Amino acid sequence: MRLLLQSSRRFFYRHPGQLILALVGIAAGVAVVTGVALMREVLIDALDSATESLSGAESIRIVDPRGPMDETLFIELAMTRGAPPLLPVLSSRLRHGNRMLELLALDPLSLEQGGPVRLTGSATGPLFGQANAALVSQRTLERLDLEVGATLSVRHFGEQLDLEIVNVVAGGRELDDRIIMDLAAAQHLTGRQGELSFIEAPVDARAWLAERLPEELRLIDADQRRESAASLTAGMRANLTAMSLLSLAVGLFVIYSVLAFLLVQRRRTIGMMRAVGVTEGQVRGLLASETLILAGLGALAGLALGTLMASGLLELVRQPVAELYRMVASAGVQPTPLLYVSVWILAVVMALASVFGVLREAQRIPPGQLARTVHEERSGASPIWRWLPVFLLVAGLGLILVTRSLPPVLVGLFIMLSGCALLAPVLGMHLLRMTAALTRSSLVGRAIKMLLSSRQRLAPAVSALSLALALSAGVGMMVLGFRATVDDWVARLINADTYLTVSQGQLDSSSMETLQDWPEVEMLSGSRQVRMDDGSMVVGYDLNPRAWEGFEWLDGDGLAARDRVESGQAVLVTEPMARRDGLSAGDTLELVTPSGTVEFEVAAVYRDYSTDRGMIAMIGSRFRELWNDDQRDSIGLYLGPGVDHEALEQRVSETFPAGHLTTRESVREQTLGVFDRTFRISWALAILVGMIAAIALISALLALGLERAREYATLRALGLSRAGLAGVVLTQTTSLAAIAVLLAVPFSLLIHATLSLAVQPRAFGWSLALSFPLQPLAVLIPLALLIGALAGAYPAWKIAHRDPAPLLRAS
Repeated sequence: MRLLLQSSRRFFYRHPGQLILALVGIAAGVAVVTGVALMREVLIDALDSATESLSGAESIRIVDPRGPMDETLFIELAMTRGAPPLLPVLSSRLRHGNRMLELLALDPLSLEQGGPVRLTGSATGPLFGQANAALVSQRTLERLDLEVGATLSVRHFGEQLDLEIVNVVAGGRELDDRIIMDLAAAQHLTGRQGELSFIEAPVDARAWLAERLPEELRLIDADQRRESAASLTAGMRANLTAMSLLSLAVGLFVIYSVLAFLLVQRRRTIGMMRAVGVTEGQVRGLLASETLILAGLGALAGLALGTLMASGLLELVRQPVAELYRMVASAGVQPTPLLYVSVWILAVVMALASVFGVLREAQRIPPGQLARTVHEERSGASPIWRWLPVFLLVAGLGLILVTRSLPPVLVGLFIMLSGCALLAPVLGMHLLRMTAALTRSSLVGRAIKMLLSSRQRLAPAVSALSLALALSAGVGMMVLGFRATVDDWVARLINADTYLTVSQGQLDSSSMETLQDWPEVEMLSGSRQVRMDDGSMVVGYDLNPRAWEGFEWLDGDGLAARDRVESGQAVLVTEPMARRDGLSAGDTLELVTPSGTVEFEVAAVYRDYSTDRGMIAMIGSRFRELWNDDQRDSIGLYLGPGVDHEALEQRVSETFPAGHLTTRESVREQTLGVFDRTFRISWALAILVGMIAAIALISALLALGLERAREYATLRALGLSRAGLAGVVLTQTTSLAAIAVLLAVPFSLLIHATLSLAVQPRAFGWSLALSFPLQPLAVLIPLALLIGALAGAYPAWKIAHRDPAPLLRAS
């Protein structure tokens, strides 16, 4: 065994490039998995991390499921005998350029009571006496590129606020992009006088509070808040996890290709060792040990790289998470030993499993194989192996069709992709054989025949590249098809000519009456929504006939549903809620309202892409009755012909000083902007997978160059120039890329259909119309051919400049 270890050490010392290639392959795959795993934890913590850092993990929160609560509740509780330390908090979102910030407004006087609060009163002292004073953490200050004393300009619902950074507070990543202000000052600046978002209390005060809180209020502990964040982001995290595991799978192809390459280089050495008594088991043990070391070191490098990558990936999702789920995620990640150990073990085990074929091939090297440099390919395979790809495709598709939950669908997708990976080399070699027959008498035909004689060596590269291209194109088609569906939905839903919102003040029934009297306005619509405990929304609509036309009915009769809803006896539910709760037209649901639990009939199910948590829609009059809320979040204005929009804006600004008009086209652009930002992460991961596949292709081509060294030398001896030999190698690489492209087309259509028809409905609850945008394929086809040519550049140069004489001598 000592001889084996010395041989292995000398080999890697003489061939550092192969060592680096193996380490890079596994490190790249592990890095993506690690980055996504770290980002997942940040998303789960996003809902609660900042307030938890201020009030402690052992705190409970008083919330009102109807929305903001009246601060008189805090006053009443705080003045009650035996009251525990309480911390009133107002939370709101701010925008600084393209960055989303969270405002946390606290009462500095409450901080001095002690209790669970970690932020001391002395730290908040500078907040007193200044209406726009704000505190930030040192990390946030650096991210904003500001200094203490500088002015921070932010926008709150369209209105600009100028805050002065008066001090820096101690805090970790939990306070990233959080702005801490005095409660009264923030209420005044944001126009939310008398409102609180929640009240923090010590966890041991639960019993005391439960006896005194009104029935409509809720007590939520830290675990419940974390579960809520996990539930809100479940679909996004599941999709990211699937992409990361697929990148690791492509990385395993790299490991296989590199180790197969190393085996080719050492065939003579292994044959000599077998001749002097080294057993098959010892050879297998050597290669397994090398795999374990390479995978272990590569995984360690991948963990470090993934930690750095996580910050970049996080930047791609922080804004969409804030826009979709109203959560400001931390800007940094918090690695844990358990996560690192889990990913490392996963990578090592999968790497050992992936090189099983290499170990079998090494076992078949006979003693004394010294002169033979070309490895004979086995001509056949057992019927089981021949039919395995078809079986995996059918099994994966069957699992996807029969299950309704997301995890089995993802398992089915991976089984199906495994079948594609096994099928790709078989189909690829058939295509190469057809091409070779058409170019039989040319140098191109000779180059392709050399590929056919090394099909086992090239199989991992063909699988990796075709799957990577298929993944990129499939994800691209899904995203573009989804975008077109959302665009159509927005165009149908947004019927008003312009929409009125206010950053301060109120829009209520009197505002509706005022607008209705304007001669420019033909009709109005209005909406008011509240968020429930589970993240779903309840919205009250004031709808005119044109507004009703914006609904797309998926279940139930639209006309009958309209009559039932307008009578106040029934509600509408969105497709995600119907899928999640198993609702259909004619069912009943119980809705917890401030007026008590009310039972409603589900009149119809309609299409909606605004939230994956689901929405319940009712007529506005019934909503105001149950919630005792006369406000409107927005009012839609349906204008008559020839209206002067500038004059209308002037009149709105005079009547509603804090009012803003947003045109229909602006709403559409904002919606599609959120969509594009949401799917940036999918594009980034698809590109990373393609880069990993390129590494697999390079390693396979280097193995081919060594394995066919005598054939290349023969061509040189027969008069083929170095440039001609380099052309042969580039022909081979481009042919492999072309074959991968041809295979990627049907695979990408399969991935696109699965993502659109199975994964998206189960992850987010909404269905997508299946369309086949071809733009991704139009981009990927020339790009793949370019990758093939670039991947062959170094092998072509190395093979063309090799001295053919030593390779032609008989051993």
